[in-house]
Amino acid sequence: MDTAQNVDYLVVDTTGFIQNTALQNIGKHIITCQDVVNEITNKRQLRRLIVLPYDLQIKNVYPESIQVITEFAKKTGDYPCLSATDIKVMALAYQLEKEHVGTNHLNTEPIRRNVNFVTKTQSTPVKADVVGFYDPKNKTDCDEDIVAIEDDDHDHVENGEGESNNLEELDNKLLEKFQTLDCTDENEDDSENVLVSITDQPESTSEDSESDDDNIGWITPSNIKNAKKQLDSEMTEEISVKVACITTDFAMQNVLKQMNLNVATLDGRMIKQLRTFILRCHACFKTTSVMTKVFCPKCGNKTLKRVAVTLDEEGNQQIHINGRRQITGRGKRYSLPTIKGGKHSNNPYLVEDQRFPDQQPTRLAKTKTNPLNDDYIAGFSPFVMRDVTSKSAQLKIRPHSSVKHWMKKNPNEAFRKKK
Repeated sequence: MDTAQNVDYLVVDTTGFIQNTALQNIGKHIITCQDVVNEITNKRQLRRLIVLPYDLQIKNVYPESIQVITEFAKKTGDYPCLSATDIKVMALAYQLEKEHVGTNHLNTEPIRRNVNFVTKTQSTPVKADVVGFYDPKNKTDCDEDIVAIEDDDHDHVENGEGESNNLEELDNKLLEKFQTLDCTDENEDDSENVLVSITDQPESTSEDSESDDDNIGWITPSNIKNAKKQLDSEMTEEISVKVACITTDFAMQNVLKQMNLNVATLDGRMIKQLRTFILRCHACFKTTSVMTKVFCPKCGNKTLKRVAVTLDEEGNQQIHINGRRQITGRGKRYSLPTIKGGKHSNNPYLVEDQRFPDQQPTRLAKTKTNPLNDDYIAGFSPFVMRDVTSKSAQLKIRPHSSVKHWMKKNPNEAFRKKK
């Protein structure tokens, strides 16, 4: 999808704008939502966004489409890995697919992948013409010939019975060759010329062969585009579709492909296998398919980890656990903060049925002053009153906003790295 416009309506994620992709060569109508544009904060990217060589359409997403994508993402197990912007982008792709194509071909349940488990290890065939890898066939052939010759000579020498006969034959052959040599002064120049030409010829041929081999099979700035196209063609197929979503996020691609929505890729970064995830407790080894759970429904500990599941030939569920990934020890170095009460207490989330205060702002912070409104009641001041002295104002509590329960008092909390 690099040269021809194969998509009529292309829904773009933030990655398409960050990488400055030539989207006009992929789709005819470039569409996104306002949240994607708000995520672009770099000055250079904002300048590029102002002078785009195509018309960027901003569309609103219907709540019904968001609800469909949210429920499907919970079934596949990718819901905890998706942000609100990711869900809106996928909902916009679903909305356009519903308007221009229909929903009869879309899946309402995730694809259950059946896997044939093999007990014996099988050697996977290796491709001979992998892009970017060089296979020195000529050198290996020469090495094999040298090893074969050395093995033959070694076998002849190790043969104890014919050792004496072989030595006598070699002596006789050497004597015959020395007798044919003419050691006069007339042939000195000729012999030197012959020796020089013989010794020079293999060096030149070896250098030429090495220089030829160095330029074969390697990725260079001149053939990087062709190499990317070959990698892209091995995993994806270029077809003309009505609606597609371009993204490099694994969770988004997993949800879109299981829902049978079209996905466009950047530089061949497309997932090869579709997966379904569940939560597994590494303390009591119980599983749950409710991906919004924080604590184990069996033992009550905060020990749930996301694992992939498949179905075998008999329909039994197989859990794939990554043994190389160690369980984090965060929270064991520092003690927990003291539990405090009050209207705006910030206590750690320790159990599932723990109660928290509403964390609402004051009545003064909720009031709005609009003198131009018909129902406005005149007060002692027509200006807006700001609440800056209350506890909620000092804690920066806003209505309907999520507050970190530990805030800055928790040294064990994981913070996102600043870019």
